[in-house]
Amino acid sequence: MRNAVFAAALCAATPLTAEPVTVIVFDASGSMWNRLEGDLSRIEVARDVMGNYFVDRDPDAPYAIVAYGHNRRGDCGDIEVVTPMGLHIGAGQANRLVGLIPQGMTPLTDALRVARDQIPDTAEAADIVLITDGLETCGGDPCALATQFASEGIALRAHVVGFGMAPGEVGALSCLPDQTGGLLFDAATGAELAAALAQVTPAEPVAVTVVMSLHAVSAETGAPLGAADWQIADETGAVVAEGEKSDPFDIVLPPGEYSVAATAPGYTGKMALTVRPDIVQRVAVPLAEARPEASLEAPETAPAGGALNVSWSGPDAEGDRITLASPGAAAGETFAVTLTRNGNPVTLRLPDETGLFELRYEQYAPQRILATRPITLAATEASITPPGAVLPPGKRFEIAWTGPAGPKDEIVLAQPGSPDDARITATQTRWGSPAKLKAPDAAGTYELRYRVGASGRIIARAPVTVGATE
Repeated sequence: MRNAVFAAALCAATPLTAEPVTVIVFDASGSMWNRLEGDLSRIEVARDVMGNYFVDRDPDAPYAIVAYGHNRRGDCGDIEVVTPMGLHIGAGQANRLVGLIPQGMTPLTDALRVARDQIPDTAEAADIVLITDGLETCGGDPCALATQFASEGIALRAHVVGFGMAPGEVGALSCLPDQTGGLLFDAATGAELAAALAQVTPAEPVAVTVVMSLHAVSAETGAPLGAADWQIADETGAVVAEGEKSDPFDIVLPPGEYSVAATAPGYTGKMALTVRPDIVQRVAVPLAEARPEASLEAPETAPAGGALNVSWSGPDAEGDRITLASPGAAAGETFAVTLTRNGNPVTLRLPDETGLFELRYEQYAPQRILATRPITLAATEASITPPGAVLPPGKRFEIAWTGPAGPKDEIVLAQPGSPDDARITATQTRWGSPAKLKAPDAAGTYELRYRVGASGRIIARAPVTVGATE
C-alpha cells in the first residue's frame, strides 16, 4: 500500500522524556446536554472548541484525555482514559470527543485522581485542566485531593474551567487552583472556554495535516458496502494514496482538493474530496452498482392466459431469466418465468389475470432487476364454431375455433353442466384450427369448450349433437 508513510503518523503514544505534560479532564456527564448558546448544548459547544484546541496545539507537547459520565447513567465509576499520555495527532483526538455521549454522574475527585495517574514519573512539570459544568455528585472531596497534589514532588498545577455553571458555583472548586498554583475560570460561552484553554496551555501554530476516514456506501440505499479498494489523487492527478480491501480507509492528508476512486464487489464510484484543517473527517463515499446493460422488446398488450414472445439483450449468465411480475415487486416475486438460456426471443406463459404487469430481465447472481418494461394483460376472447350437422357416433369431426392459444389451452368435449375440468375427449390448441375430435359412441347433446390451460377457466362454449346409429 503506497500510503504506508501515512500510517506511521497515526501512532498515538511516544516515549516521554523529562518535559511538561498536560492532562485534560473533560466533563461528559448528563448535564452537558443543557443549552448554552442559542439552540446549542454545552457538549456541542465544548466539542467544537476542544476540536480547534487539539488541532492547533503543539504536536510535540505530550498530553492525555480523561472523560467521565459518558458510558453509564448513575455510575460514579464511569471514568475513562480516552487518550493515554503521549504525542498525538490533534485532529484524531478531537474526533474522540465527538463520540462521547453525555448521560452519567460527575465524579470530579476520582476523575482528577485518574488524571494524576497519567502523569509520568519523569515529567518535570504537569498541568491538569478540569473542564466541568457542575460540582462533585459522587461524594468525593476535590479540596482534599488538591492538598495531596500540593504535596507532590513535581510542579503540578490544577486548573479549573467552570463551563456554564450557575453564578458563583465555580468558587466551590477554587481550592484546586489555590493549593496548586493553577488558574480558575468561569466560562459562559464557547469563546470564553477557548480563551481559558489558551491561557493554561498556550497553543502554537503547527503544520496542519488531517486524518480522513473514508468508507464506501451504496449510492442508492446508503447501506455500508464493507471493504473496498481505494485510490486518492491530488489536483494534478498524481496518485498520493492507495489502499486494498480497507474499511474504513484511514489516511493523513494536508488540506486541499483531491479525487477519490473506489471499488467494492459489484460497485464502483468516484467523488471530489475537499480536505479542511479541522477534526477527523469521516466521509461516506457513494458507489453505484456496476449493473450490466439489459433490454426487453415485447408488445404493450398481450392476452391473459396466452403465450408471449419476448426479445431481450443482457449478460445471459447462468440462471438469468425473463419474468412477469407486479410493478414494484421484489426480485424473485413473479407470476411467470423462463430462463434466457431457452433462446431469444423466449416464450413466456402468461397468467390468466388481467391488469398492468411488468416484464423484467432478472439477473441471478447477484439477484437484481436489470431491465423492466410495462405490459397490460387484456381479457381473452374465444369462439367455437361446431359442425352444422348432427354428428355420426364414433366418427372424427373438425371444429373451427379462435382464442389466445396459450400453453396447454384445449378444445374439450364434455357433458353439458359438468365441472369445468370434466372431459370426454380433448385436443390442445397448439395443433391449430380447425381442431379434430372424435364423437362419442352414445347419441345425445354435448358441449364443446375452450379451456384456458393457465387457469382452467372456460372462455367459450358451443353445443354439438351426436345422432343415433341407424
